Amino acid sequence: MSRSLRVTPWVTLAVAVILLIAATAASLFWGSRSIDPGTVATVLGRLPGILTGQDSGAGAGADMDTTVVLNRIPRTVTAVVVGAALAAAGAGMQGVSRNPLGDPGLLGLSSGAAAGVVLALGWLGAHSSWQIALAALIGCTVAAGLVFGLSQIGGGAPTPIGLTLSGAAVNAGFVAVTSAVVLTNQAVLERYRYWNVGSVSRTDTGDLATAAPLVLIGVALLLAGASGLNAMALGDELAHGLGVDLGVQRGLVFVGIVVLAGSATAIAGPIAFVGLLVPHAIRRVVGGDYRWLIVLSLLLGPALLLVADTLGRVVAPPQEIYVGITTVVLGVPVLLALLRRPRGVTL
Repeated sequence: MSRSLRVTPWVTLAVAVILLIAATAASLFWGSRSIDPGTVATVLGRLPGILTGQDSGAGAGADMDTTVVLNRIPRTVTAVVVGAALAAAGAGMQGVSRNPLGDPGLLGLSSGAAAGVVLALGWLGAHSSWQIALAALIGCTVAAGLVFGLSQIGGGAPTPIGLTLSGAAVNAGFVAVTSAVVLTNQAVLERYRYWNVGSVSRTDTGDLATAAPLVLIGVALLLAGASGLNAMALGDELAHGLGVDLGVQRGLVFVGIVVLAGSATAIAGPIAFVGLLVPHAIRRVVGGDYRWLIVLSLLLGPALLLVADTLGRVVAPPQEIYVGITTVVLGVPVLLALLRRPRGVTL
């Protein structure tokens, strides 16, 4: 019997919903300027009219508190979308690679997205946010294709070890490409530095309208492959014996991971630890059922990112610490604490 804390999934689900609601409220209430809950509730109630142009409260005559809340809503929604995508992608990655410490960066997906961005900036003259987002998504897709292809060299289906080794090679290759471009082009270096620090404050409604459907597709693919991930955790031979088509299931999950990681990285830049920490912590509490791991990751990933973003706004006002930095500050001690505890679940 595991010595790790175990809680029923339904209790964990209820706690996760409460944490997400609390984190969302904190994101709207607090920052360099604190807003009282009544004002936030009033602005949210007027939001449909403001969006349709029937309410002029968002114009030049709007009071400061209303303007602040309206500015916080897009970044809060972005944190929810990005946090859900990264955490779910991390859960899928840990399943397909059978590595409980895996995340989207494990197979070179983040470095592929970064290489796509710098190549688009340096060679194609990309300048708009949607062009950068598209470049990141394409780079992530190319990285995934290379990893999947290299892992099958020599014949046979890709194995967890093969995927991990291929990911390490692809990651090193894309890091070299990125370094070569930014070190030889000062203009690209300046723009890449801005994008490379993960942030949820740079996204507009157009970016969200593009990313949200992709995230929904990625989540659907992961949920469809959750049962296959449970079977793969038992080993390839036993999974075959249970009638699981490993090639189809791995491909399904892999596409979902690419869509989720690529979309999140495209609109917010690379943000570490969310995809690693959240599913790993959930596994310690509810066990290794990927149906629950993915669902709970969709709730606790946004909660973590919202808390990190809110802290980044309140620790040193009026300056802001980007969420890509605060997630590392929060994630490192928590992950070390988890690793020091007895292992309750193995894959």
